[in-house]
Amino acid sequence: MLLSEITDRPVMDTAEAQSIGLVDSLVIAPRPARVLALRLKKTNGGGTLLTWQYVHAIGPDAVMARVNIREEDEEDLTQHAAACRNLLGRRILSERGTEVGTLQDIDFDPESGRILSLLTSCGALPAPALIGVGAYAVIVQEA
Repeated sequence: MLLSEITDRPVMDTAEAQSIGLVDSLVIAPRPARVLALRLKKTNGGGTLLTWQYVHAIGPDAVMARVNIREEDEEDLTQHAAACRNLLGRRILSERGTEVGTLQDIDFDPESGRILSLLTSCGALPAPALIGVGAYAVIVQEA
């Protein structure tokens, strides 16, 4: 599944049968490359992050979450979340400082949250190439 496919998809709390917000982006971590949380916008209180452990299913019309957003989850992810703001369009640099392109999309497994590949302006990069994510750039291993 692609990040672009779930952007703006509603997130529903299964316990309360109400909308939590809309998917804005992913909070990701390298080594192993995985989704840590969904960044939300237009939330109905409670915060802007939904940790991956609370994601029950990603359906064609909505993301279903087991529980509502919890503030303590946001504190644990603050650094990752700050670095992952506005991922799409971000520069991609090699570990040697060479510009590789820009991040166009992220392909991930909706069941496990494992990142499968990074889709760039220069082609797809396998997830194991991801070294780091910062506010300025995404860093990858040189091919």
